[in-house]
Amino acid sequence: MRQAQIKILGYGGLIPFFGCVALAYGSEQSDFWIYSLHIYGVIIASFLGAISWGLAISSRNMLPVQRDFLVYWGVMPAILGWVCMLIPQSVRLIPLLILFLLTLGVDIYICKKHTLPKFWLELRVCLTCGVILALLLAAFSTQR
Repeated sequence: MRQAQIKILGYGGLIPFFGCVALAYGSEQSDFWIYSLHIYGVIIASFLGAISWGLAISSRNMLPVQRDFLVYWGVMPAILGWVCMLIPQSVRLIPLLILFLLTLGVDIYICKKHTLPKFWLELRVCLTCGVILALLLAAFSTQR
């Protein structure tokens, strides 16, 4: 897959985040749209963890300890996301923000240890900033 396609798909993944925010502001059902945003966020966090599995499985020149780290880490975003969804919606924002910052931190670490395309980390930083912005905007929509 080409870099341009990956970027288009990555940025396209922000559409549901900002769509839910817009619907939360413009609807009497803002709680539903905030909940939908949180669910989508957990799905995306799970996807980010799965990327680690793909890297662990596909990389041939990796130490066993590095492979083990990637495999174990790969399930953490799904588990932590599930825990976030058990927290009351009114206080879920901070744990979700932490989850996305944690996944970015691990991805930065992975990039330093493995040869990954430079654009990938740049994309991850931009997408994480977009997710954080959407989550913060959603939090403000409930305080109006």
